[in-house]
Amino acid sequence: FFFVSSMPIWSKGGDATDSLVHEFTVGDDYLFDREIASYDILGSIAHATMLGECGLISAEDQSTLVKGLQTLHKEYDQKVWTVEETDEDVHSKVEGLLIERLGEPGKRLHTGRSRNDQVMTAIRLWQKNKLIDVALATLEAANALCEQAQRYEFHPLPGYTHMQRGMPSSVGQFFGAHATALMENTVMLHASYSLADHCPLGSGAGYGVGLPLNRERTSGLLGFEGAVRIAMADSNSRGKIESCMLDALSAVINDLSRFAADMVFFTTSECQFFTIASGYTTGSSIMPQKKNWDLFELMRGRTSRFLGLRTGLSAVNIGLVSGYNRDVQDTKAIAIEGVKIIEGCLAIMPKAVRSLEPVRANIEAALTPDLYATDEAYKLVREQGMPFRDAYCQVGRNIAQLTTPDHDATVKDRTHTGSTGNLQLDSLLYRIGWERTQWVEKQKALHAAWDRLLA
Repeated sequence: FFFVSSMPIWSKGGDATDSLVHEFTVGDDYLFDREIASYDILGSIAHATMLGECGLISAEDQSTLVKGLQTLHKEYDQKVWTVEETDEDVHSKVEGLLIERLGEPGKRLHTGRSRNDQVMTAIRLWQKNKLIDVALATLEAANALCEQAQRYEFHPLPGYTHMQRGMPSSVGQFFGAHATALMENTVMLHASYSLADHCPLGSGAGYGVGLPLNRERTSGLLGFEGAVRIAMADSNSRGKIESCMLDALSAVINDLSRFAADMVFFTTSECQFFTIASGYTTGSSIMPQKKNWDLFELMRGRTSRFLGLRTGLSAVNIGLVSGYNRDVQDTKAIAIEGVKIIEGCLAIMPKAVRSLEPVRANIEAALTPDLYATDEAYKLVREQGMPFRDAYCQVGRNIAQLTTPDHDATVKDRTHTGSTGNLQLDSLLYRIGWERTQWVEKQKALHAAWDRLLA
């Protein structure tokens, strides 16, 4: 790395911060600024372009700034420089590098903006990009589950209530249900994306600025599609929009946790309903025979960690008065950490799912005659016209007389929509593909806007 320590962007000279104060106020925030540095530079390119077009800086300074920022963006990707602990933040770092390299034009970049709207813009760009990534990864996991549902569509499996075997289900229904849950979470992801799709750049410290900025122009340059809003609303939205994002992601990770809990249960020695490919389990340091399915245990644990972050993020904004409060600086780290957790879970999910295979012998052993008690009651209803309550009581008094039917035939015999014989998996797979197309289109449009800024 090539290091350049920068003065705080607010420094007027002779006002250095006490080292303990710097350590406390900056903390590890510089590490999280590394996550948003490239997005911050994109915001600055759009801002400099707009300033030049509005005549607030000269065309020459605009061109110099844009080229300088494009170089910094490329160098950052190549790890030529980074944000250091001695830098207060990425904004001070970038401006310091520009002034060092370009001189006077670098001092004009901050015209008409505050660090408040600057960092919000970088975070919104990061959010949009990450929401797209998470949505596509979620749909990939849903697709893997749906493929397994199709592969084992009519394979029998016990259905549980109160963690006790209750009635027959199928492996297809099990995988298909989890695929549906993940796919439907895109509703919340779309909503979160829409909330983040408003450009705060130009709102300043929350009250606008006394210059004729063209906020619509910077918004368009950066690929935002939502309307430019009241400046104070932009300022007050910091933390709220990030919290909404974690709310949407929590729906995804909670569904991953439920699937993980199912797999932990179904693969106990007492069940042994599934096997998984070599390389997806770990061993014990003391028990040579152990094969631990702990990737799913950790998925549950990571969900609890995520919930803690989500709660903490929501709590930061409680009781804050309108306008900027530095409390919200910490929302950045919480949001970034939350996204990293869910990205890790989603990265492993499709591969793990595709390596699962049901163990028919163990499953059939668990499909004892009593699981078919409700089916026997329905048989009396259908064949003898008996009222269900009477059939229910008659079967209930004679559970010991039940026999085991054809498992596969029972699965296929349930033909109403959504039951084991009519899962409509082709339709589900189509919906997953359609959703994926929507998110890919968002990604293409967003990245095309950024490519134009860097061209």
